[in-house]
Amino acid sequence: MKLLKSENWWIWLLMFLFSGGTSHIVLGALLDVYDKNAWYAKLKYWIIGIILFLIPFSIMVPVFILSITCNTAYKLKLDGSEYYMSPYVWLFLLIIPFIGWLVFVVLLLYINIGILVQLYKGYGEKYI
Repeated sequence: MKLLKSENWWIWLLMFLFSGGTSHIVLGALLDVYDKNAWYAKLKYWIIGIILFLIPFSIMVPVFILSITCNTAYKLKLDGSEYYMSPYVWLFLLIIPFIGWLVFVVLLLYINIGILVQLYKGYGEKYI
């Protein structure tokens, strides 16, 4: 079964709903969005995060998932990449209380739903 075909978009919907949003890690692997020179590919950062107790590690995991989700959306040509590909936008939204947090959640929903829509439209088929 070719998971990136447009008729299989519902499988990604089910995976997203039942995996807590981490299905984009698998989708990112299928779309080849991982960079071998990025921070998340270096084992020493993960080891340091675990050694310095769980606080750095618990921050690294959501940042990793957000990074892969944004790269997946960019690879599927989701509109608005000038916003969600900039780390400064994400930091700015986290710093501003209430309104920034609300926009942060809206942007996350836009990216997650947009990835499913792009798969439905067939943008993933060229990566099969």
